[in-house]
Amino acid sequence: MAAVSTIAQNARVSSAAEETWKVLNVLHRVASQVAALDLGYKPGVEAIRKNPPKVLFLLGADAGCITRQDLPKESFIIYQGHHGDVGAPMADILLTGTAYTEKCSTYVNTEGRAQQTKVAVTALGMAREDWRIIRAISELVGVTLPYDTLDEVRQRRAEVSPNLVRYDDVEEANYFKQANELSKTVDQAVLTGPLVPPQLTVKDFYMTDPISRASQTMAKYVKAVTEGAQAVEEPAIC
Repeated sequence: MAAVSTIAQNARVSSAAEETWKVLNVLHRVASQVAALDLGYKPGVEAIRKNPPKVLFLLGADAGCITRQDLPKESFIIYQGHHGDVGAPMADILLTGTAYTEKCSTYVNTEGRAQQTKVAVTALGMAREDWRIIRAISELVGVTLPYDTLDEVRQRRAEVSPNLVRYDDVEEANYFKQANELSKTVDQAVLTGPLVPPQLTVKDFYMTDPISRASQTMAKYVKAVTEGAQAVEEPAIC
């Protein structure tokens, strides 16, 4: 990362390009992960493994980073989500949220642009918007959150991270020079060995989100593609 940052900074200076030129960008692998970081969520799960909590609240956590085996038996797990993917089977309590098609919500795309979704279909059963579930829980535990409407939630979000309410605008990164200076402090010894990525290709990349994995139609497509590939590879018997 230090070497890449140096190359990017040199390219910016030598090209005499405008400050708006995107020399270096980092593409996150998880939808809206950047927005979570903007809100103050801490990355990684090592702290959970080192100090297992009595209560673990999984808010749509379906990446499988934490398993039941990582936690003591007395840990109580609450899962809140919509398609009940990886995180749901190990939970003690399931709280049904709504999918992006069933709520007015905010997402940040890979470009760094905050975007809104609108309600397209009615939520099934007892499913509720995530903020309403959290608001209800806060009242039950005696620490009532001061939000009764979605607008009030967004007002608070504007105080924490204003870029998340500037819809359709791209938030410019303002730490390029600082990042380049920090990269110089990195131990360059790590660059002596070859860089081998843990995964060169993503198998069934179109099934990497909970909604696609829960789709019967997508499952049929994957089966058809898999069987078709095997038929091509296997020699024909005359």
